[in-house]
Amino acid sequence: MGHTRLGTLPATRSWNEVVGLVAEGADAARVAEATANAWRLAFAKVQGDIGFREAIWWMTQLGVAAAQKNPVDHLASLGLEIGKSESVVEVAMALANAMDERIDGSGKRSDFGELAERSLIAVVTENLQERMPPLLPPNADDVRSALGKLGSVKEFGQLSRSFFQKLTNECLNYFLSKTMPAQVGASRRFATAGQLEGFEKALATHCWEASEIVEKFSGEWLSKNRYEGGGNIDRETAEKFGWFSLRKMQLELETRARKHG
Repeated sequence: MGHTRLGTLPATRSWNEVVGLVAEGADAARVAEATANAWRLAFAKVQGDIGFREAIWWMTQLGVAAAQKNPVDHLASLGLEIGKSESVVEVAMALANAMDERIDGSGKRSDFGELAERSLIAVVTENLQERMPPLLPPNADDVRSALGKLGSVKEFGQLSRSFFQKLTNECLNYFLSKTMPAQVGASRRFATAGQLEGFEKALATHCWEASEIVEKFSGEWLSKNRYEGGGNIDRETAEKFGWFSLRKMQLELETRARKHG
């Protein structure tokens, strides 16, 4: 769970509450709620984060491109060159380069933005890899075919859900990574590393269950706004979708934690 590049976490009352809950042996739902309270303040600081905005932009554009006559040409017109890609790895590298170019150009790279970028690359890679031929090496046609499936209500909803689940879990770990190792050992919250791993899996499952709320919404949002935009979706519309979805995730986490607390 350790993000070694991250600095010291804020010594706020909310964060101290999270540490206390872990030490007390609270379940994943209660810790998730307390952690969400701790990073709620961070929302105000990262609302205009370039990394998050770019991740949302490219995710929506993958959905837009899939409905185009030539998805690869559409993505190329935006700066994502994957025309000759013959593997999912090449697509992931091109996507990372496209995001990095704009983020680095802004001079405003942040930890939260890196989490968003990493989450998008991971879920896109996983989504495309599932559609590659199981026995033969993939080729450019296989990659194009997989990309073309991301525009349906169902497929984009699943991609969006995976992204927000992973990003939320990463954000929770952002905070927890500083205290969890100290809770492993005799007479501590987790007697063994295996118990800590079990908690981490429970937390990931908790985020996955909460992310269901954005799945149907995301697919229908894409279909509606792509139609209203004449086949395209602008950045402002995409960014509003991103923050609305993240807000829905936060509220769902808190609601579920209260129900199980």
